[in-house]
Amino acid sequence: MEKKRLRTYVAGFDESLGGGVPEGYVVLVSGAPGTMKSSFCYAIAYHTALAKGVKSAYVTLEQSKELLTEQMQSMGMDDPKAQEHLTILDMGTIRKNLSFLQAKGSWLDLFKMYASNLVRAEGVRLLILDSLDVLEVMARFEDPRTDLYYLFEWLRGLGVTSLLIGEKPLDFSPTGQMRDEAYLADGIVHLGLHHTSDVSVQRRIRCVKMRSTKHETGYFALVWEDGRFEVTRAISGIG
Repeated sequence: MEKKRLRTYVAGFDESLGGGVPEGYVVLVSGAPGTMKSSFCYAIAYHTALAKGVKSAYVTLEQSKELLTEQMQSMGMDDPKAQEHLTILDMGTIRKNLSFLQAKGSWLDLFKMYASNLVRAEGVRLLILDSLDVLEVMARFEDPRTDLYYLFEWLRGLGVTSLLIGEKPLDFSPTGQMRDEAYLADGIVHLGLHHTSDVSVQRRIRCVKMRSTKHETGYFALVWEDGRFEVTRAISGIG
């Protein structure tokens, strides 16, 4: 049976993924700072809301709701119709509940409670976590591989598509050692910066893996134009 897919609404990229990300997958969106990981994930939620009315939740652990909203609106993602279907939960909101949680359970329990409520009460179908690195630190994982395994399984059990933003370097070389989250994720989308000359840098995107999907594995140039991302063939150059 053909899997239903969540479109990224990145022109040219969905075609390389066989139509998009399979629904219900846990996907790691990795890359160094400045590669537009947050914008990429937010744009998926934004355009999905406009086109399909699908409800999404963006959980940001690194910046305030106001700052995130201001940044995305400055990029042209400011249609109020999308905001009706897009919930942003920021660190400030979570911190207000920390004193209560200290007597009731762990910080990870609080995150799970919020996420579960968003799915049940709001009908959220797309969950974005920014970022997985901060979650690991705040949850104080003692055995990262085991703790991440149970977290990923819990996310799959929610029945939503999850995009987890990560900044830890991932070694994609044939002999390299992949990080635990890379093994556990159903898919990996990597965003990077590539020097095309001594003075020019090109943003790139690559689908490293996507289970149950025949996808292209090479890099595309990632461009933001007129309120949308699109991809073109990567320009060769130094680096």
